[in-house]
Amino acid sequence: MASEQVRLLVCVGPRCGSEGRGRALLASAEAALLEAFPEALADERLKISTRDCLRHCTNEPVVRLEPSGDAFAGPDMDTLIREIGVALEVARSSS
Repeated sequence: MASEQVRLLVCVGPRCGSEGRGRALLASAEAALLEAFPEALADERLKISTRDCLRHCTNEPVVRLEPSGDAFAGPDMDTLIREIGVALEVARSSS
């Protein structure tokens, strides 16, 4: 992964994915991030991926930001957008 890239990993493993919650979070995140960061997604400074398990099991679906490693359980989209905005700014200033 290039140092200037930010990746959002969405867990869709057995716990996070139960009852479709992981995939629902993925769909919500994709829509919100496409609206908030269309350029970053288009030029691949921001990527969204899934993982079978992030090993941060809680009662809510989990996402992790890379390269920071920050994990969020059941994040609301406003928080996620804010955190990704900060991560993109840090990545931009360090490249």
